[in-house]
Amino acid sequence: MILPSILSASHLFLKEKLDALKEFNPMLHIDLEDGRYVPNLSFGPKIIKEIYDTYNFQLDVHYMVEDPQRFIDIFSDIPQKMISYHVETGISPNELTIPKGSSIGVALNPDTHSMPDRILSEIDFIVIMGVHPGFGGAKFLESTYDKVSQFDTMRKQEGYEMEIVVDGGVTKDNISRLHSNGADHFVVGAGIFRHDPAESYKELLNLV
Repeated sequence: MILPSILSASHLFLKEKLDALKEFNPMLHIDLEDGRYVPNLSFGPKIIKEIYDTYNFQLDVHYMVEDPQRFIDIFSDIPQKMISYHVETGISPNELTIPKGSSIGVALNPDTHSMPDRILSEIDFIVIMGVHPGFGGAKFLESTYDKVSQFDTMRKQEGYEMEIVVDGGVTKDNISRLHSNGADHFVVGAGIFRHDPAESYKELLNLV
């Protein structure tokens, strides 16, 4: 699945960009940033609810925040198909209360190379960051390929049912290799929104 990340879209032309994707009915990736866990601030609940109400796209919400529960509660009135937060916060998935019907995932920064078994057994998906978080359009880190393979092998050997998502730096030039290494889903920002969104989305779909 291709998850268009609106953090990389021009906010001045966001409606135009989303209109171009309506025919595909994609699941949108929403990065929520608190200015603390990462230095930037991104979106508030008003604009995300307006996007959901207007387009009815399913949402994959990535909480890049120090206090995931606080922000999950703030956005709890907005249906979220997928919810992820960072393992580096030190919080276990079973400590969080998430909206009914949402799946839970944990994201790993590039400098984090492992995750406790107890967490892997509690999550629906793992998000492998292909860039250091907080800045859309950052350069893809080549070490991501090996990390995807590492967790793909681990889930097969240990029987974990988690899916693998790659977030950051995904383009038409690396998506096929990431898929071959075991990734299931791909967050793509600049690779969609800095070009014609519809054409870019179709091209990416054909590569996986």
